Amino acid sequence: MSRAAARERCVRAAMYLRCYPADTWGMGCHQDALRTLARQNGLPEPVLYLDNGARSCEARPALERLLEQAALGLVDVVLVPGPFVFSLDDVEAGHTVERLLAAGCLVLEIPSPHRTTWNGVS
Repeated sequence: MSRAAARERCVRAAMYLRCYPADTWGMGCHQDALRTLARQNGLPEPVLYLDNGARSCEARPALERLLEQAALGLVDVVLVPGPFVFSLDDVEAGHTVERLLAAGCLVLEIPSPHRTTWNGVS
């Protein structure tokens, strides 16, 4: 079966979260919000990649695993609360988003109730 045919058959969703300092509850409310976003978009239950207690300037093993899986074509959609989870530095966060897009992933973020535009479109 071709990669394209496999993608049409089963979309593979992931969610990525990072928190510093570590969240005792494993960012449960964020996980719930991302699961809701997945359901709203007709996606399957996303696999969790969590770097709990990792600063954005330190090693983030879950993010590295996610990027490796994406590069192998094993992830189609990545759900995040916003690009800030990749890094507090906007440029670095943007580079991570670009890597995921280049691997063929769609990156979905939770819409902000305060945002007047979505992805730069009014």
